[in-house]
Amino acid sequence: MLGNLFSSTVFVNTYRSCAYTNGGVMKSRTQVIAALSAVLILASTTLSSCTPATTADTTTLSLADSYAPTHIFAESGVSIFMDEASDPDSGPIGGSEETLDFAYYPAGQMGTPRDLVSLNRSGVLDITPASAAYLSDQLPLSSVSDLPGMVEDSCVGAQALFDMMSPGGILYQEEYAPRGLRPLWVSVLPSYEILTVSRQINSPSDLRGLNIRTSGGALDATLSDLGAAAVSMPAPEAYEALSRKTVDGVAFPFISVLPYKLQEVLDYSTTGLNIGAFAIPYVISEETWSELDPAMRSRIERAGHDAQNSLCQAVNDETPAAIDAIGKDGVEFKTPDAQGMKEFEDKLAPVRKQWAENMDSIGKPGSQVLSQYEALIARYEGNSK
Repeated sequence: MLGNLFSSTVFVNTYRSCAYTNGGVMKSRTQVIAALSAVLILASTTLSSCTPATTADTTTLSLADSYAPTHIFAESGVSIFMDEASDPDSGPIGGSEETLDFAYYPAGQMGTPRDLVSLNRSGVLDITPASAAYLSDQLPLSSVSDLPGMVEDSCVGAQALFDMMSPGGILYQEEYAPRGLRPLWVSVLPSYEILTVSRQINSPSDLRGLNIRTSGGALDATLSDLGAAAVSMPAPEAYEALSRKTVDGVAFPFISVLPYKLQEVLDYSTTGLNIGAFAIPYVISEETWSELDPAMRSRIERAGHDAQNSLCQAVNDETPAAIDAIGKDGVEFKTPDAQGMKEFEDKLAPVRKQWAENMDSIGKPGSQVLSQYEALIARYEGNSK
C-alpha cells in the first residue's frame, strides 16, 4: 500500500511540504516517518528549489485530511491551527528552542478517511481527522454527536463533544486513548437536512424508495428509520452519484453543499428537520504527543483551541449565506407542513434512546454517553445566551 501511495503522491507532496516549512530538517516522529522523509528528500532532487535549509531545532509534523484547501475545515480550522502553532510570536513555549512546522497533505492525497486514521495509528502520519461517521466500527460511541435534534449551534456542539473527547472524558477513555489517539480540536456541522434531485419531501412517506447519501454512522440508522435507503459514501463522491442517479438525494448540512457544487444537481431541500450532525475531530497520535516537550504540547493545545473556536464560528456565520446561495442556484426549500412535521418528529423521537440501548446491549456505555452529551449541550447553550 505504501509503495503505491509514495509513487502517486511524492512529487506533489514534496512541493506542498516546502510551502508549509519555514526551514529546517524534518524531525521524524517514528521510523516510518523517517522513511517517508527519505523518499521526499529523494524527490527533492527533481524539485531542487524546494530543498529545505538544514537546522537541528525544527520539529515538522505531518498533517493530512480529505478536504480541499478551500473547504471551510481547511480555511477556518486547519490553516488557523498550523499558522498559530508554527508562529514563533504566538506565545512563549517555556524556553524550548524548537520551532514547529507542518507537512500538509490535503484533498485526500494520502488516502480515504479510513486510510488516514490507519496511517496515523501506524506512525506514518502525525495528525489526521478521525470521524465516527467513517469509523463506526472503531468509534461507535462518538457517533452520539450525529444523532437527530441534538444541537443547532456548531460552537455548542463542539465544546460539549470536545469535553468528552479530552483526557478524562468518557469518549477519550473508551475510544481514543485505547487507539493511541488524542483529539486536538473538533468541528460539529449541525442541522443536517435532506436534499433531493427530483422529489420534494414533506413527510417520511415521501422518502420511501429513495437512496439517500449519508456520511455513515448514526445517520444511516436515522435515514432507515425514516424509510429511506441509506447509502454511506465520502462527500467528494456525492456529486457524481447524484448526477448518475446512483442516489436520489443527500443528507447534508447547508454549509457543505457549495464546496462540492451539489446545488448544480439538486432541486429540493427540507428545512427545519435537523435529522443529524457530523463531527470531525482532528487527532494526534499519542506516540507523537509523548515525544513533544511540555512547552510544545501547550502551544499545540492552544492552537487547537483557537482552531475549534474559529471553525465553529465560521460554520455559524456562513450558513445563512450558504442557504441564500443554494436558493439562488435554483434549489427549492420546503419546511414540512404541520402534519408532515409531526410524522417526522414521531419517527425521530425514539432514535436517540434506541441508539443508547443498542450501545448498552453490546457492552458499551451508550446511555451514559448520551446523558453526558445532552447535559453538556444544555450547559453550553445556557452559557451562549
